[in-house]
Amino acid sequence: MNVHLSHNFFRALLLSLLIVTPPLNAQDTHHWETIIEPGLVCRYLTPDSEMDSLWTIPSFDDNLWLQGPGGIGYGDDDDNTTTGPIISVYCRYDFTVWDLDDITELILDMDFDDGFVAYLNGTELARYNMGEPGSSTTYDQVSTGLQEAYLYQGNNPFRFLLSEDILSLLVEGTNTFAVEVHNESINSSDLSSNAYLHAGRSSATNIYHIPPEWFYPPFTNDSTFLPLLSIDTDRQSIPNEPRITARMKLVDNGVGNYNLTTDPGNEYSGQISIETRGESSAWFSPKLSYSLETQTDSGANNNVSLLGLPEENDWVLYAPYSDKSLIRNVLTYQVFTEMGNYAPRTRFVEVVVNDDYTGIYILTEKIKRDKNRVDMAKLKPEDIAGDELTGGYLLRIDKLTGMSDDAYWESPVDPPFPGFGPVNYSYFDPKYDELNAMQKSYIKDHMYQFEQALVSGDFKDPGSGYRAYLDIPSFVDMMILNEFNKEVDAYLFSHYFYKQKDSDGGKIVMGPPWDYNLAFGNNNYYEDVHLTYNWLYNQDNRIYWWAKIMEDDWFRNYLHCRWIDLHESVLSSEHLHEMIDSTKMVMGPSIDKNFDRWPVLGSYIWPNSFVGQTYSEEEWFLRNWIDERLEWMDGKWGGNCWPLSTETDQVVPLPEAGRIYPNPSDLSSTFVDLNGFNGSEVSFRLFDMSGRVVHQGFAAYSGSEFAYALPNLSFLPGGIYTLELSSTNEERTVFQLIKQ
Repeated sequence: MNVHLSHNFFRALLLSLLIVTPPLNAQDTHHWETIIEPGLVCRYLTPDSEMDSLWTIPSFDDNLWLQGPGGIGYGDDDDNTTTGPIISVYCRYDFTVWDLDDITELILDMDFDDGFVAYLNGTELARYNMGEPGSSTTYDQVSTGLQEAYLYQGNNPFRFLLSEDILSLLVEGTNTFAVEVHNESINSSDLSSNAYLHAGRSSATNIYHIPPEWFYPPFTNDSTFLPLLSIDTDRQSIPNEPRITARMKLVDNGVGNYNLTTDPGNEYSGQISIETRGESSAWFSPKLSYSLETQTDSGANNNVSLLGLPEENDWVLYAPYSDKSLIRNVLTYQVFTEMGNYAPRTRFVEVVVNDDYTGIYILTEKIKRDKNRVDMAKLKPEDIAGDELTGGYLLRIDKLTGMSDDAYWESPVDPPFPGFGPVNYSYFDPKYDELNAMQKSYIKDHMYQFEQALVSGDFKDPGSGYRAYLDIPSFVDMMILNEFNKEVDAYLFSHYFYKQKDSDGGKIVMGPPWDYNLAFGNNNYYEDVHLTYNWLYNQDNRIYWWAKIMEDDWFRNYLHCRWIDLHESVLSSEHLHEMIDSTKMVMGPSIDKNFDRWPVLGSYIWPNSFVGQTYSEEEWFLRNWIDERLEWMDGKWGGNCWPLSTETDQVVPLPEAGRIYPNPSDLSSTFVDLNGFNGSEVSFRLFDMSGRVVHQGFAAYSGSEFAYALPNLSFLPGGIYTLELSSTNEERTVFQLIKQ
């Protein structure tokens, strides 16, 4: 077996030879109690005019405010006091401090929807989705982004570790914790304002409240087993956008040596800009992923090598959360790399954000044009003619949420199958505002010409059909990768490809792959995607390209030959288990530390299809799923590789279309003759003239050779229908059916 040995393999090999002992750290805190929590009585107001600027201080007169148990809100059944739809709610909680020296630390945990600002005795503590720190707010100000509450979904809330100087705000006697929570719209379906203020106490007595079950104290062991990446935002919350500046330190003292927060940044120490990333993950996961850019102190790009990765300035910190194996992205990218393609390189790190340990992350190369990333020609503004115009376009097919109308276009080509929609292309690199009119026109026209060739009657022709446009090896490898791991969004979202210059071949190249945390069965929605059988490429609503090209026997043969080669090497069960072994060994004891921080084992986290009680069970599910998937795929594609004819460049003719009879009829007794199909039944779907599926099911073998009987369809109204039949061996054929 001749396969590439990854960075993880060598690190794991070294780690297996070492015994390491983490250093110990002392702390002054004896135990933790909760001062403020939902259910405690508060004074609250849902204002219809501007607030008094002194509403956050202890001496403010709130006797005219309403009184009730916090949190205040509506819509998610996580509210102790329910309101109707509101833009904002303002809450005040009073508490008593008897001995200032007794309180050693403060933590704020906020479970909110959609933005908030919190104060202690009139001084701002933290905010999120509410503009710049320290900036004034208005009663009717909407949040700058959406944020779903976490606790009612079984997840931990947002955490804000409060710095030591916050302790100086406390006074002996009465103190006031105040919080304003704002909605993203008056039409929003929910608002949550659940605040938890926790105190570390030096004495052994109990004064306040027992912390909730999900509470965890700060991780005082500030050493990490993996490289340590620390981010300091100077108490700013990290928004979805725009980016904020921060300081980052990356420490890697070598395999077998622990990395401390007090160590100098020997891999990086300097300025970054940073923002959160992700859509559904940002809403439903408290473990946030980030996009960051390494910068000079002046804010210019700072191309650096991090942990041996090629120099660049754009990076992603991916946060595995619902993927409890922690490795689905890493495994997928490594497989595609070993297949001979570019995929983002990765490194495991442990992350601390504003002194809060946030577990295992994956430092990942961001997709972009670069000689060490997507190695395509650079398209410059002056490239408006000739060969220079023909390449350097990195495109994406993805969700369009929040995108400008200028950032994407919809293909004018109608897919040749019912149930598939037109392709929506978006400019990725260069971005739409970096392209001139000639360049936009060129790439739009080129993709149109490709799709026209694909849906044409002679689409199989090597000179005028789809093969004239596509880089077939990358197209095949992307299909094998997607079918192997069955990522729920494959052929649908996060799909990248680029156009080469004509002088470089001029082809459309598939890749790089991106975002596979819901692969390998880690999803519980969208039909049968989490199961180890059936294909993705022919399912409705996905990119139709592969469904069409699979009608070409030449392409199918190329695919089958490539599968056989890969299944004996990169995609063998043996090799994939070795990859998992080495990756797991690299993470080592950091796995347990991560799940101490995020205790999600044994809990359903959207959209898990399997919930293991331990990491070993999650690991077993992943391994078993891979083995079953490989076995099923090999049963379909293995053994079907045939030599190509050098004269015709064609192989293995598809089954003849067959015939349907009687037609026209009343559809009470209809038979289909399918030469070349075999099996006890085939699946079918019946579409009306508008493309709507009006019936689907199975056609049973009739007893005569290759003939199948449709069920009684006489209940359908008269008209013309399209009948699509598919066999378990991937053959598909379409008939026109007339109901009298």
